[in-house]
Amino acid sequence: MAPSAPSPEPPGLGDFYREHLLELVRWVDDWAPNLCPEDLQAYARDFYRLSPAAQRLWARLLLRKGPRFMVADLAYEECGAPEGPVLELLLGGFLALESAVAECLALLPRSALLALFEALALPRPKDQRRGALEAALTAEAPALLQGQVLPLTVRRLRGRATQRLYFAYFGETEGDLSTLVVSALQRRRFARAPEGAPWPSRQAFEAALALHEAADTTWDRTLADPEAGPWRRRLFTALAFPGLRPRDEARRGRGLWRLARRARAAGEEGFALRILGALPKGVETLACLRWLHGQNAREQEAWLLAGGDGEARRLLSRYQFAQGRCRPAPKVATEKARLALPPGRQLGRVEGAALRHLGAFRGWHWENRFPAWVLYLSAADVIFAPSSGAFTHPQQTAPHDLFTEDFYPARAEVLEARCAALASGAFGLGAAQGLWHRFGGYANALVPGRLPSSALWLAMGALAQTPERWAALVAWLLRVPARCRRGFPDLTLLCAGGDLRFVEVKGPGDQLRPEQREWLTQLPRWGFSATCLTLEAADDAP
Repeated sequence: MAPSAPSPEPPGLGDFYREHLLELVRWVDDWAPNLCPEDLQAYARDFYRLSPAAQRLWARLLLRKGPRFMVADLAYEECGAPEGPVLELLLGGFLALESAVAECLALLPRSALLALFEALALPRPKDQRRGALEAALTAEAPALLQGQVLPLTVRRLRGRATQRLYFAYFGETEGDLSTLVVSALQRRRFARAPEGAPWPSRQAFEAALALHEAADTTWDRTLADPEAGPWRRRLFTALAFPGLRPRDEARRGRGLWRLARRARAAGEEGFALRILGALPKGVETLACLRWLHGQNAREQEAWLLAGGDGEARRLLSRYQFAQGRCRPAPKVATEKARLALPPGRQLGRVEGAALRHLGAFRGWHWENRFPAWVLYLSAADVIFAPSSGAFTHPQQTAPHDLFTEDFYPARAEVLEARCAALASGAFGLGAAQGLWHRFGGYANALVPGRLPSSALWLAMGALAQTPERWAALVAWLLRVPARCRRGFPDLTLLCAGGDLRFVEVKGPGDQLRPEQREWLTQLPRWGFSATCLTLEAADDAP
């Protein structure tokens, strides 16, 4: 059914919110009838039957907190008088009249509560705090209803169908209409998703939604209750099977890991070990090994190391079965300095003190943003290239497999060609700038904000002077793009000679994490200077 024709644009916001809600509804309504769930088809059909004013009001209500509203508060400039649109929404099944007195009273300001005592000729209670006023008026509910002194209040319906509509559009449970509106206000651009339903069947849609909801529910504290054993087992059944897409698989892994921790805390060690056996590859590998060793589960411990995923292979050469831990990683270059440090652990202050101490020609506290920028400026066209199943929803910020092990094998030929072009100098600074002009406006998971243009291009220019180092860094990131999210040194320094230097800053008591040690070990192999600067607090007293 076609959407209702737009009416003459009223003053103010006009159809701004309605247009974005229509975008959500049209996305699902355009699916083939045998793929679109029946409740979403009914949602779209009923929404199209509303007048433009009622559609605008419904969009406004979806952007407001809480399910209950006083009709007198629903007077929006673009909707006109609220009585007519509210009546349409009531008849269309989007709203219901709220008859619970306590719920209606909760919406009123304190002054209105006091006015109700006067309207009913009731004495005011001695305790005039809000809770006491509401309790006293709730006890007089029959008189309030008979006297019709309560303001007309409505309750928002179709909450479940609306959440399913959001999931159908965004492919995840975090997005809603406000997400789409904010993206429009920020003028964000997204990679173009293929037309049609992203799921092959209605059953696949339901399975994907159940997977996301089950993974999100593992945050529920009630799962830690020893009496919640049956619920934990039902949740495990929902999470035990592989997801439809790599992104679903990553979510499933996080959900299972949290569930295993909950089961272990409840004393269900056997069930926790069963959950570990269902974990996808590469999820908390080292933590799982330590756990299995503590349970004396040597067979499962050996099975996990022989599983073949990249994380286990990396740990295998250093893992000690007798102790259940890895041998110390290779040492990294370390410097020490005594500086006047700020009190406490204030974010960015310790790194700023180190930056002033090092006295480089230019220096920046970028941390993991720098490798992400380098990867984006070196391979944005490959990352956003059309690929089977990579982009399925309108507001994706990355292909589904970007932070998984499947990213490189699916594009091995073109990625190897890009690394060869970087090493030979065929892909230089001008080509990187061209990628930024072409893809810089795309909302993406690698570069969430704007680039610091002048400073970054200084660093990129220094990197371009050594193409082989540039190529080695990009090849390392392309193999596992998730590496650009953690562990990179805090400071990026441009030395007077034009070389880049990287420094990890550690304040008093801080220790290097495994991923930080890995970066500090790997960068010197490509010819970069990479060190760990350990700071000690100097006595400021004269």
